[in-house]
Amino acid sequence: MLANTITMTAIALVQKVKNLPTVSHAALKLISLLDKPSVDNDEIVQIIKYDNVLTAKLLRACNAPSFGLGESVSSVDQAVLILGHTQIFHIVMTLAFGSVMTVSTLPYTIEMNELWEHSLVTAMASQIVLDEVPELNSEANIAFTANLLHDIGKMVLAQTVKTEELSEIRDRISRKQISGTEAEKEVLELDHAEVGAALLQSWRLPENICEAVGNHHRPVITTRPPLSVEVHLANAVAHRAKPPPGQSIHDTLIADNVATGLKINEEKLAGMAKTFGESSEQMDRFMAMA
Repeated sequence: MLANTITMTAIALVQKVKNLPTVSHAALKLISLLDKPSVDNDEIVQIIKYDNVLTAKLLRACNAPSFGLGESVSSVDQAVLILGHTQIFHIVMTLAFGSVMTVSTLPYTIEMNELWEHSLVTAMASQIVLDEVPELNSEANIAFTANLLHDIGKMVLAQTVKTEELSEIRDRISRKQISGTEAEKEVLELDHAEVGAALLQSWRLPENICEAVGNHHRPVITTRPPLSVEVHLANAVAHRAKPPPGQSIHDTLIADNVATGLKINEEKLAGMAKTFGESSEQMDRFMAMA
């Protein structure tokens, strides 16, 4: 459970970060509504309108030629009416967190751009996982959010890990043929997943999203709905469909408890990756929003 995932060390590390961009209060408010059984369009519109910067970004994105709406969008109300609250939610999350996860953290700037692309690919892969594995039974917007944020702990590590520690992590991945998470644990005594969960908890995000981020490399299949399992699977699909630079073979594998418990074999995982690859035409559009 989450209490065992977030260590005091992870919390202390988050508290040391000084220059992580502020996340839109409107975006955080929208996430807090995900646990509600139903949310009407008016409520979503009012929350977005509260944030002038987010509203401007949303309208600019909707009116971009790449979006291809075919008509000018001049208000949040109109955007929600045309696209529906699910699509607007995805756009708002992309706009709100893209600016956080692409922040320059020299000498890690190039890696941060790659991190954002992988995060977005994973978020988009979440719907395919939910379609193909109905036993997961997670709400689509919750899954999208958890997947979008699953690696956000790497932002904290980028600002706090020393260059020699980063080099040692990479060396151990290559030399010992272990996963990045295992190497982080060996060098830092924590990993990016638990650090990410600590960060999201400090933002007061819903517990299920914090738990999923914290456990996405150690999915808890007994939790209902098993959101960490969905993120774990979407992450594996994303690594297969669009491999980021420096990918390890471990990134494409799934945990034994997931493979056994949900009967996910290599063929099914490869099929989900292929399906995603054939339906990812929205990637460039969303990548341009950050």
